Formats: sequence, structure tokens, C-alpha cells
Amino acid sequence: MGQVWSFTIKHKHLTLSDRNDIQIGIEQKKTFRVIASAIEKDPSTISKEVRKHLFIRESTVKSNCDACPLLKKAPYVCNTCPKKRLDCGFKKQFYYAKRAHQDYEQLLSESREGIPLNKQSFYDMNMVISKAIKKGQHLNHIIASNELSASRSSIYRYVTKGYMSVAPIDFPRMVKFRKRRTRELPPIPKGVKEGRSYQDFQDYKQNQSLTSWLEKFF
Repeated sequence: MGQVWSFTIKHKHLTLSDRNDIQIGIEQKKTFRVIASAIEKDPSTISKEVRKHLFIRESTVKSNCDACPLLKKAPYVCNTCPKKRLDCGFKKQFYYAKRAHQDYEQLLSESREGIPLNKQSFYDMNMVISKAIKKGQHLNHIIASNELSASRSSIYRYVTKGYMSVAPIDFPRMVKFRKRRTRELPPIPKGVKEGRSYQDFQDYKQNQSLTSWLEKFF
């Protein structure tokens, strides 16, 4: 009798759990082949996933810095580098499961909406918006002058979810004060005012020889 093989049907797309296993595997210095075997995927799938959903952190020492030469080969990220918390002068690349999954879901959502946005175009858009916002420019002006494909609401959503290099507090805001409401009282008839003026009060005090009185305020 021949050998019977058992096949497990796995989900086609990577889940958050899969991405967590990828990040953990990278940080444990496992190869893509070992990680792929653990989640029953092809090693090329792991390689594409990591390179597609890289989180890039620029150097704070110099602008337009190059990527570290070590990132040209697997695992393509700085997750296990001993200098990952230091500013080595190179552009850093990281793979974070939660951020990668959010990135995937966002790109999936926008592809359904028909927005032609990929990893590189998103990175370029982030650079344009971040630099302009830090210069004090308003978002509407940035979108119009740079012909950005994303809408204002989409960009605000990216910023709120932490996908971009700027935070909501960085956006220039116009503080608006609501005009205080005033009650419009009906005019007092002249007949009601008769005998109630301040001069009438002075005459009354003199006629009654009042030396003291009590005033009530409403």
C-alpha cells in the first residue's frame, strides 16, 4: 500500500498571526526558509512580505542618508542589529507585524476604492506632506500644489493612524471662537417707565426725608 500524504489547506493571504510569527522569527535570527516552513508558506512569500512592508526610519544626523549595505540581503531589516537604537548615519529599515498588517489592510482598502497607491508612492507622498506641514503649509495647498492622488480625508486618516511622519498636532490650525449669543429683550413701554427714573427716586427721598435705604440688584 502506497504512502498517504496529508495536506493542510492554509489561508491564501497572510494574517496578523502569520506576520507576528515572521517578526518573531526575524528577531530570533531564523532564516526565511525556516519561518516559511513554520507558517506553511513559500520562502519567497516571506521575502516579498518583509520587503513590501518595510518601516523606514531616516537618520537624525544627516538627511537623504543611504541604507546600510547589510540591508541588501535577507532579512533586509535592522530588527536584530545591535545598533538599531543608535544613529549610525544610515537609513534604518524595520519589520513590525502590526504596522505591516495595518499597511496591508489600508492598501487593500484603497485598491478597492480605486486609488493607485503603492509602497513607493506612499513613501514619496509622506515625504512631501511631512516637509510641507513642518513649514507651516496647509493641507489643501499641499494637495493642490503637488497634485497628490490621495484625498484630504485619507491623508488625515493616515496621520491619525500613525502611518506618516507627522502627527495631528503638527498641522496648522485656525482657532475659531463661537460668537456669544445675546438675548434680544423686547423694548419696555414708556408708560411703565413713568415714575421709575433715578430722578424720581431722588425726589422721593427728599419728600420722604429718607436718611437710609436699601437697594436690590437683580
